[in-house]
Amino acid sequence: MKLKFFFANFLVLTGITILFGATDTYNQNAERLLEKGRQLFYASVDDETKLDSAFALFEQLGSEYPFYEGRAQTYIGVLTALKGKHAFWVYSKYKLVKKGLEIMDNGIRQSPNDVEALFVYGSTCHFMPFLFGRNDEAQQAFHKIMELLPSEMHNYDPGLVKNVIDFLIEYTELNTSEVDKLDSLKTQLQVK
Repeated sequence: MKLKFFFANFLVLTGITILFGATDTYNQNAERLLEKGRQLFYASVDDETKLDSAFALFEQLGSEYPFYEGRAQTYIGVLTALKGKHAFWVYSKYKLVKKGLEIMDNGIRQSPNDVEALFVYGSTCHFMPFLFGRNDEAQQAFHKIMELLPSEMHNYDPGLVKNVIDFLIEYTELNTSEVDKLDSLKTQLQVK
């Protein structure tokens, strides 16, 4: 009887260890894919040859890692809008940007409290030409990030959070106490 109990406990503990090990590997793989996607995303702003690779990575991220589905969708929307930036014909530019905005909106609906998705969304809306009328959405996203950062910043890479804070200070309509709050959050970061 004791032997059965021992083996049962051993199997359960081994299963738990394997499960947590698998979870760590799962998370590490997701983070690697996300980091690679970010790099391609930023490269694609100026180099349209990076767009297809970035699309593929974010589509993979969203399908293989459901936790990142909304964030991936937001990036895909921005990438679609970037296709518009790189398009030759004005009508194609307009059509792709509108489609990208629609995809971005869907991504934010899926992950309304994802700081990174909100940042990509807000910064894209901020730099959109006036005719798309997205400045209010940008400011709303920025203010939502400010609400979320105190409790959520530990869930994100400190370098990313620092960049978000610096961007918010520069491009968001803030009062003095909001700037002080962001500066205080920045001092709490352990940036390498």
